[in-house]
Amino acid sequence: MVKTTINLDTEVYTALVEEAVRKYGTTKKLSRLINEKLRARRRPTIGITERTFGIWKMKETGAEYVRRIRTETEKREKKLGI
Repeated sequence: MVKTTINLDTEVYTALVEEAVRKYGTTKKLSRLINEKLRARRRPTIGITERTFGIWKMKETGAEYVRRIRTETEKREKKLGI
């Protein structure tokens, strides 16, 4: 554990003290409350969509895909004699 001194605005300090008393019944847990809040802010809050956006790249357009499928189908039909 590391000790440090920080300067808080009066409103922020008052809100933290009120929350510590409400949550823990004492102001002696103020450091614990601040640590919890800081840890919560460090966690990534982005969803799965944002995390995976851009992973898959479009290799072909819809028209190119249809053209490729038709060409492959024609090749298979020729092989089978259809």
